[in-house]
Amino acid sequence: MPNLTVSGVRTTIVDLPIVRPHRFAHHSIDTQSYLLVEVVTDAGITGVGEGVSPGGPWWSGESIEGQKDIIDRYLAPALVGGDAEDLTGLRRQWDKIAFGNLFAKAALETALLDAVGQVYGVSLATLLGGATRATLPVRWPLSGAGTAQALEEAVDRVALGHKSIKFKMGALAPADDLRRVAELAEKVGSDVDYLGDPNGTWDLRTASWAIRELEAIGFSAVEQPVPRRDLRGLGELREAANRIDIMADESVCVPADALDAVGRRACDSVAVKPGKAGGLRAARLVTDVLDTAGIGTYGGTAIEGPIGTAASAQLFATFPRLAHGCELVGPLLLSDTVTAEPLSYADGELIVPTGPGVGVRLDQDKVGRYRRRDRG
Repeated sequence: MPNLTVSGVRTTIVDLPIVRPHRFAHHSIDTQSYLLVEVVTDAGITGVGEGVSPGGPWWSGESIEGQKDIIDRYLAPALVGGDAEDLTGLRRQWDKIAFGNLFAKAALETALLDAVGQVYGVSLATLLGGATRATLPVRWPLSGAGTAQALEEAVDRVALGHKSIKFKMGALAPADDLRRVAELAEKVGSDVDYLGDPNGTWDLRTASWAIRELEAIGFSAVEQPVPRRDLRGLGELREAANRIDIMADESVCVPADALDAVGRRACDSVAVKPGKAGGLRAARLVTDVLDTAGIGTYGGTAIEGPIGTAASAQLFATFPRLAHGCELVGPLLLSDTVTAEPLSYADGELIVPTGPGVGVRLDQDKVGRYRRRDRG
C-alpha cells in the first residue's frame, strides 16, 4: 500500500463568474470565490478539497481569504509529516491549534479523504458508509429579488425536470416578499414543491404571521425563519404550524447543535452542510443524530463549486432519508468550471460521481486562468 504521509499542502483562491446575480437577504453577488486545497502525499497522490463562503463571511464568519490564511499559517504546518489516514488524530490537532474555522477544516478533511479514496480505489460515499442512491433530486433556488426574470428562470427549470423550487426571501419587506412569492408560485403552478428561505431575517412575530401565509400559498417548508440563536422560537413556530415543515439551517451546524435541536424538538428538518459542520464526517454524524430522532435531513448548499458539490453529493447519497431533496446547484450557477469534467445533471437530478475519492479532478489550466492574482 502506498505511503500516505503528507508532504505538502497547496492552497489557491479562484474567482468564478456566475450566470446571473444571486440575491441573498442582505446582498447580491455576481462572482463566487473558492479556496482549492491540495494535500500532497509521499505516494505521489494528491487529494483535493474546497473551501467555500456563500458570497462572503456574512453567513459563517469565515472568508475565503481567512480560510487560506488559517490553513497556510497554522493547520498545514501541523499536517505535513502526518498520516493522511489518521483523520481523527489530525482533526484533534487542528482543534487544539485553532478554535472554529469549520469551513477551512472541512476543506482540509475533504482533501485527505480524497487521497484515501484514491489509494483504495473507492468513492467518498463508500468511505462515509455507502451510497443508498445514485442520483439526487435538485431543488432550484431563485434569487431573492425581481419577478419577471425569476418567473422565466423558474419556468425554464421546471421544463428541465426540476420538481421543486426554493425562494430566497428577506431582501424585501415581509409583506412585499410574500406578495412576490405568491405571484410567482401561482404563475409557475401547483405541481411544483415550494420552500421559502428568509435567512433568519424575521423576528418571531413576523415569522408566525408569514408562515401562515406561506401555508396558505401551499409551501411545503420554510428554512430558518428566525435568527440562528432563537432555537426556542423555532420550536414555537413548529408547534404552531399546521402543515408546513420548519427547517433549521444556521441554528444547526455541528453535532452538538443537532442534539440540542432534538432535545427541544425545535424543527422538522435540517439543512445539512459539510462546511458548517466542520467536515463530511461531522455532517454525517449530524445526520445520524437527526435520523435517530425522526428529524428529516435536507441536502443544503453554500454555493459550492464542482469539488465541493461532488463531495457533498457523495455525502448526501449516503443519507437514509432526504427530506425536500438537495440544493447542489453551485456548478449550474457558474459560467465555467475548474475540473477536467463537469458534473452531470439530468431531468432535475444530480448524478452522484462514482470515481475514486471526490470523483472529479482539477483542470490545472482552468485553475491557472481563474487563480486570484491581485490579492490573497
